[in-house]
Amino acid sequence: MIVVVLGSGGSAESANRACSSYLINSEIVIDAGPGSYKNFLKYGGNPLKIKYFLISHLHGDHFFDIGAFLWGMSYYGRTEPITIIGPKGIKQAFDSLIKFANTPKTFMRFDVQYIEIEPGENLKLESLKLSTENGKHTVQDIAYRVDSLCYTGDTSPNENIVELCKKASLLIHESSGFAENEEYLNSVGHSSARQAATEALQANARKLLLTHIPPLVSNHTAKMKSEATKIFKETVVAKDLLELEI
Repeated sequence: MIVVVLGSGGSAESANRACSSYLINSEIVIDAGPGSYKNFLKYGGNPLKIKYFLISHLHGDHFFDIGAFLWGMSYYGRTEPITIIGPKGIKQAFDSLIKFANTPKTFMRFDVQYIEIEPGENLKLESLKLSTENGKHTVQDIAYRVDSLCYTGDTSPNENIVELCKKASLLIHESSGFAENEEYLNSVGHSSARQAATEALQANARKLLLTHIPPLVSNHTAKMKSEATKIFKETVVAKDLLELEI
């Protein structure tokens, strides 16, 4: 499995980080935060190859670029249907986004199929097994596991995440700040680097990728990695266009 970080930032874009997005095997996009479509093109991605979008939750830094992806697919002549999977309300959110952009239905020459999934549901994405659990955020967050890859979306520490990610080859875990800010971070549904590392250790994951790094801490990732590696050595800090093979 090839994983490409299309967006490693959180809350808002920064000069060197698009918001949350990850490309799996050139066919699956997990979250589509602002700036991610441009990075998808920089990487050499083909809009006609994408089959599925998995959206963790309906905050703008995780799905606003879905419009850019769909528009690009239309521009490049896509006719094959696309499937968007996410929490309840996802169809209404995307219909509103397309309507707001004054996109005529005739421009979209392919069908968009929606699956509003409940935490705990499992699906098959062709040869890949998709499992889900509840994150712990200010809105419903769905954490995803695709075979041996696990992605938390936005969450404060949560035993559901640990259970979902048992023995994952790669745990992509949000990391919105440092140990001294944990009380605040947890109150708004986020985790520190230390807490992400603790969950990786508890889950017996093979590797941890810290991501969702907000602009105000983007220049302090060495501290973030230091706090995490004291608990879980196999820790990497995400950056845009990083490619990993698992």
